[in-house]
Amino acid sequence: MVLYGCRFQYRPHEAAFVLPDSCSTSDHALLIETAVRQLTTQGIGVNFRHATPTNRRPACRAPAPALGSGPTAGTPSAARR
Repeated sequence: MVLYGCRFQYRPHEAAFVLPDSCSTSDHALLIETAVRQLTTQGIGVNFRHATPTNRRPACRAPAPALGSGPTAGTPSAARR
């Protein structure tokens, strides 16, 4: 009830309570501090982890060489790939 009272939401696929993305960073800090204080008063330990970002950016990669172009200096030949 403490976590729900501090606006945490349970996400079963992550097996975690998380704060909504709509909260600001300062709101997150205040809600976390409030929940931790209430839980530790009840003798409940708290563990934190970073949640998986919901808006993941694709990894930066070098552009792929054009089809039909041969290997350039410093790149492995097709036989080595």
